[in-house]
Amino acid sequence: TSSHKHVCMLALVLSSASLLIGRPPLASPRATVRLCAAEAVVAEPAEEAVAVTAEEVEAPAEPPRVRWEHLFAADLASWESIDQPEAKAALEEELERMEAGSAAELLGPAAVREQLIGCWKLLLAPEADAAMREGVTAGASAPHLSLCGHFQTFSKPDPMDVLTGKPATFMETCEVVADSRVGRAFSTTVKGGFHVDADPLGGLRTVEMYTQRDGAEEALPPNRWNCAHVGSEIRVARAPGGGQRVYCRVDAEAMRAELARLAAEAVEVDPKWAEQEAEQAAAEGAVEEVEDNRPLWQKRIDEADGIQRSANGTPIINHGPIGGSNDGPRTQ
Repeated sequence: TSSHKHVCMLALVLSSASLLIGRPPLASPRATVRLCAAEAVVAEPAEEAVAVTAEEVEAPAEPPRVRWEHLFAADLASWESIDQPEAKAALEEELERMEAGSAAELLGPAAVREQLIGCWKLLLAPEADAAMREGVTAGASAPHLSLCGHFQTFSKPDPMDVLTGKPATFMETCEVVADSRVGRAFSTTVKGGFHVDADPLGGLRTVEMYTQRDGAEEALPPNRWNCAHVGSEIRVARAPGGGQRVYCRVDAEAMRAELARLAAEAVEVDPKWAEQEAEQAAAEGAVEEVEDNRPLWQKRIDEADGIQRSANGTPIINHGPIGGSNDGPRTQ
């Protein structure tokens, strides 16, 4: 109209904050007019107007940053479950910077072993990674089982183990597994040792070896990974296939609390697996029923003389045939 004119300005569209990324607070209220083209109506100079300066329009947007405190508080997830491309890209870039600036190889195996000492919580891993698919403990190897928590503890040798004869364990992995067939979770633990050495292909290689496993006698295959980064809070492990396992450091008390919480949480029952469980229980508990066609007077006599009989009244003799062979029960 004659009393208004259209101008094109830039407006910023901020999506809802995700668990992974956020943007620093904007310094000026007008700084919200950036990035996304939008049309607005501005009043004539006679009326009070809000002007958009060129400096505000052209100022570059703050780069997204990783909100580690949110990620540390979250439960285990796969890389594939991050459905926000911007969040995923920001996290990948941050981890890439960590790996590029890592001094693990320069420090050497002894220093890295020292840095590993403590408790660690797995935050992210690829779905195809064996550590994510079935767990380091192999507790989630069945189709109806899924890993929902993974914690590791690296410790120094205890000299008292030699004196007391207790098996020395310098490594422990505890995992919580959700069972969608029965609707509950359970925890499983493996214990063993670890060593760090130079990888012939470059970098430092860590090998976890487990000799003790809950509910099983056999040892598990070694869990191998390359030490891409070990810091005061974050550890990045490269699996044999190249996938990134991202850990955060936790204290022992917090780790025990998280393990207890995850194991106590309700698990959604998958009807497919629940039906299979019911069929299996019915098959195991089924007892073949034989019709007892003895007349009532015969049943009374059999109960009175104490002789065990078959359904048709034939006495069951348990002391074997006359020949002395002890081949089991026989009927007379």
